[in-house]
Amino acid sequence: MSQENVEIVRRMLIAFRNGDWAAAAEPLDPDIEMDTTRAPISGLDRVYNGLEEVAAFWREWLEAWGAQNYEDPELIDAGDQVVTWTTGHRIQGRGSGIEVAVPPYAWVATLRDGKVVRGTMYMDKAEALEAAGLRE
Repeated sequence: MSQENVEIVRRMLIAFRNGDWAAAAEPLDPDIEMDTTRAPISGLDRVYNGLEEVAAFWREWLEAWGAQNYEDPELIDAGDQVVTWTTGHRIQGRGSGIEVAVPPYAWVATLRDGKVVRGTMYMDKAEALEAAGLRE
């Protein structure tokens, strides 16, 4: 099941990158919890509960930024969790046009029955791996 979880997360990330919001949201559990309390962005650093709040977070994020360029993240199998480690992510301010490099970050996605039930953001790979029961 763990490789299947990696593939679910991979498809979700590709859909998100391609702007296919329906496909990106398909594997999300209706009661998903998304924890961005470790994010270094004031106002977005909190816990979002349910699809409506999670969708509102992403709408707000996408409205603020124009073009986004991502390198494929490293996907790490952790059984019922998948760690994504992203080092190459650049965003461009929608109004200013200024391009900004996003610091490396990780998401730990917890899956149950093929659905993402929790997503937690980390700014440190070792911390994300430890949270998923792995070591660097």
